Amino acid sequence: MMMRKISLLLVFLLWCCSQPPAVKETTITTPQNETLFVTAEGLGNAGNHKLAFIQHGLASNQQHQAVLAAKKAFLANGYVVVTFDSRHSLGKSSRDVENTRISTFAEDLSNVINWAAEQDFYSEPFALAGHSLGGASVWSYALQNPQKVDRLIGIAPVVSGDLWERSCFKNMPEFCQKWKSDGAYVYQTPDGKDKALISYKTLDDAKNFNALNDAEHLKAITLLVAADNDSVVSPQDVRKLYDRLPHPKYIAIINDSEHNFVSDKNQNELFDAVGAFLKQQKPSVPQD
Repeated sequence: MMMRKISLLLVFLLWCCSQPPAVKETTITTPQNETLFVTAEGLGNAGNHKLAFIQHGLASNQQHQAVLAAKKAFLANGYVVVTFDSRHSLGKSSRDVENTRISTFAEDLSNVINWAAEQDFYSEPFALAGHSLGGASVWSYALQNPQKVDRLIGIAPVVSGDLWERSCFKNMPEFCQKWKSDGAYVYQTPDGKDKALISYKTLDDAKNFNALNDAEHLKAITLLVAADNDSVVSPQDVRKLYDRLPHPKYIAIINDSEHNFVSDKNQNELFDAVGAFLKQQKPSVPQD
């Protein structure tokens, strides 16, 4: 009996050792000679040939609430999920938030996808999801690479730089006027553990981006998620973008939520909306 137990234990240990790790963390060097910290999860799902990349927003990292909720939904639906800390953000990649631009976010996404293309878990077409400034980045990639992207999720995505600025001055006029006149402001994370200098040049640079101009050309099935109390990206602007999209398309409005989806309730509804979308169902959260 003892020998049988030992044999079974050895078989179990050998099986465990033969399985690929569920998570892979690595740091890659970009063509700009800077670093990107990358995490790939759900590697046991690689046989499903379903892959997703998620990009966070300004002055954030891959541990942002919106990223985590979306990642959880992708993993629950059998995806390998790649998240990363963009450069010039509050993560483990090269920092210096003052130099954040939509173009640097786009470079980071492209560099991570190029890295993934050399990994065993890579497959096409894949899904892209992005929050805020990351939403603008994944949007641009999907437009430029329609053959690679079959699903696109914008979570409170920047629709255009001009609309971002308009929303800022409408909802936070004193703050935005000071930000513009001073040229930068010091952002502190909600937990008080980190801070960064955010330049107004980031917003000015974003004025070169306008998703409304190209919406009708998007090929990927798309989900747009808006927060009804968002003072950064107006839910009305997200609706404008939705109205210009070709079918199939979906929109979910998360009630009682602001830009960062901070409450458990907000995150659960975001998880449900993304999960329903991945099952090709209409999101179950309120639509209007």
